Amino acid sequence: MEESPVELTSGSEIDDVIGELWEGGGERALADVTEVDFDELLVFPEGATAERVNEAAGGKLLNGKYYLSSTQLFLFRNGGAAVLAAMISSDVFEHEIQNATFGPGVRIVAPGGKSLITLED
Repeated sequence: MEESPVELTSGSEIDDVIGELWEGGGERALADVTEVDFDELLVFPEGATAERVNEAAGGKLLNGKYYLSSTQLFLFRNGGAAVLAAMISSDVFEHEIQNATFGPGVRIVAPGGKSLITLED
């Protein structure tokens, strides 16, 4: 399998916004937070198979059999090609975002007061 067109990144710019929303509440479009154009966001949890992630990334992004980071993997794609693979803090998200796919209008939605956050199209 050829190498993925992207490499894993820390996703710190997204994490910073998530932290603010987790505490204060509100919502923010992910398109306003990232510097990439995307039409699809795939969210992979710890334990996702490397085969599934690599297939979605369009090349070898992960070694081994599983995604073993304790973070969520946000894989942004545009026109079917990976444009960003960001590792995002997982402990503030509702469980239902795992293994989900979202469109380009996806928003981070937070009730505030350190309550769990979700993603919505």
